[in-house]
Amino acid sequence: MDREKSFVQLKKLSAAALIAVTFLLLGILFASRMEWTDTSLAEGDPVIEHLRSSGIINEKGESPFVSVAQKAMPSVVNITVRKEATRGSRERFDFGPFRDFFPEFHPDLPRGETSGGSGIIIDRGGYILTNNHVVENAADIQIKDADGHEYKGEVIGTDPQTDVAVIRAIDSDFSSENVAELGNSEAIKVGDWAIAIGNPYGLDLTVTVGVISAKGRSNLLISGGGPQYQNFIQTDASINFGNSGGPLVNIQGDVIGVNTAINAQAQGIGFAIPINLAKSIYSQLRTDGFVVRGYLGMVPRELDDATREALDLDRNMEGVFVDMVEDNTPASDGGLKPGDVITSVDGVEVGDPAAFRFMIAERKPDTEITMDVIRDGRKKRLEFTLANREDFVQIAGNIGKQQEDVWLGLHIEELNSPRARQLDLGVDEGVLVTEIDYDSPAQGKILPQDVIIEINRKSVENMQDYQNIVGKLVDSKDAILFRVMRSGRPTYEAVKP
Repeated sequence: MDREKSFVQLKKLSAAALIAVTFLLLGILFASRMEWTDTSLAEGDPVIEHLRSSGIINEKGESPFVSVAQKAMPSVVNITVRKEATRGSRERFDFGPFRDFFPEFHPDLPRGETSGGSGIIIDRGGYILTNNHVVENAADIQIKDADGHEYKGEVIGTDPQTDVAVIRAIDSDFSSENVAELGNSEAIKVGDWAIAIGNPYGLDLTVTVGVISAKGRSNLLISGGGPQYQNFIQTDASINFGNSGGPLVNIQGDVIGVNTAINAQAQGIGFAIPINLAKSIYSQLRTDGFVVRGYLGMVPRELDDATREALDLDRNMEGVFVDMVEDNTPASDGGLKPGDVITSVDGVEVGDPAAFRFMIAERKPDTEITMDVIRDGRKKRLEFTLANREDFVQIAGNIGKQQEDVWLGLHIEELNSPRARQLDLGVDEGVLVTEIDYDSPAQGKILPQDVIIEINRKSVENMQDYQNIVGKLVDSKDAILFRVMRSGRPTYEAVKP
């Protein structure tokens, strides 16, 4: 009997509690409708106040990335490119597990391709910043802005060495709201917010969020070769195919980089060209359609602790080690020698090889510069007059480029190239095979990362040897015997042209 009485009392208490909660909720709802309280952000709520003070939400209860997206999105365009058919053409993006799901973007197709990318409006006249690899070999360019308006595009100028390009939307009528605010990539810090906006896999105006995970990345082995001058911002904001050419922005919505590449081996790591570099390239491309660079004629190498110790230098000494000096170049004419340590250029300290290359490349031909070097423990000041890089590249590379494109479809680099040095092949003589065209007769015989050391039993010690031998074999129909170093072991392969 006592148990039944207790149960009845419990039911009464439960009913009373339910009625009280119901009236409380109705009261809050009524008060909010009368604007006595904020329905979503009640004043004094410690959780809400913490979210506000931490910057996780703003006064309206929105994510701070909402305003970033609203500011940056109008400047982002979707670029669709129909490319000319080029034998052995390659995209710089590696598609990884998705390559078979997007055949229209497949980099190995031996025909005209349709590919996609993004761009950044930086002038009301329709000028758009994007990547060179987005518009490279373009036969037709279509541009769609954030409002869905479409324009025909034209290439104003390209710079494969940094992977920057400028295109223009013909007959466009952009407003000031469409023009991106360009920030200062020198001011960014590791850990800062980074927001990528673009059109990954054709999904218009996609926003992804991460942080700046590193600065000054260089010597990256990007699919298709990548640009020679690399000084990438690294981010974990998701970047995929189609993001190329789109903006990487900071928490203020200002552009700090141009999204360019991904690391196919590491999920969630992407790279962007610093906007300060892109701006300097843009100026030349818009004016001239191309970029001219100074040329010195030497190979810089990192000054590591072992080299400092061997040269009896202070452990904290900064600079670059001169690994090689080419004959008949400004470097040799100015007295630079292998084994020198360059500590400054025009009074600006040198930190690493990548920074040093940019110091030289950003100066115009015929510019006079001074460099402080350490030689045999003593400081010296040398003077140089820079040459035009293109002149030397054409002289050294015309024959090799023709042979690379034509002869057996083999793409070759010197063993002192950044890619070869990064691979640490352990070989002193020969030339490195970096890529093989899809229709090459050497497919399955010669492999990427093979080092060619003999052709038809004639020694190949360097690129000059390779060019001399190949120059006599271009029209040969006979089988050719290669000796290559593969994974540290020499082997022979016969290739029938």
